[in-house]
Amino acid sequence: MATTVAGSNAYFESDGKAVNVALLYEVAKNAVIYTEGWLGLAGNDGESGDTIALVADDREYQFKVPAGLAVAKGDIVYITIATVTGHYPDDEAYTTSAGAGKWAFFKATAAKDSNNIVTGVMIAHNTLLS
Repeated sequence: MATTVAGSNAYFESDGKAVNVALLYEVAKNAVIYTEGWLGLAGNDGESGDTIALVADDREYQFKVPAGLAVAKGDIVYITIATVTGHYPDDEAYTTSAGAGKWAFFKATAAKDSNNIVTGVMIAHNTLLS
């Protein structure tokens, strides 16, 4: 427990590695999704109206990126939030350049391979940082 402004108490809620989000569209487990102001990985399959856990941690994952996106080890991959269809970022949403409306998603720990897979550490709480 921590004491906050004006002496009111703050109580532990969770470890912050996932947040429950409501879905407006169907999603597949482990897919990159954006909903309710959060960008992360779907913790479960879900349909419109469901509430699922959205993973927003700092672990290393294998991400599939668009074929036309060059990613080198050390690059930060951003998602342009305005370029989302349903809950899924479109191919054009992925970029390695920062800017307005682009949220840092992961930092590459290896360059993109021939199958368009990039291993990277998800940037935890990206919505708070971007």
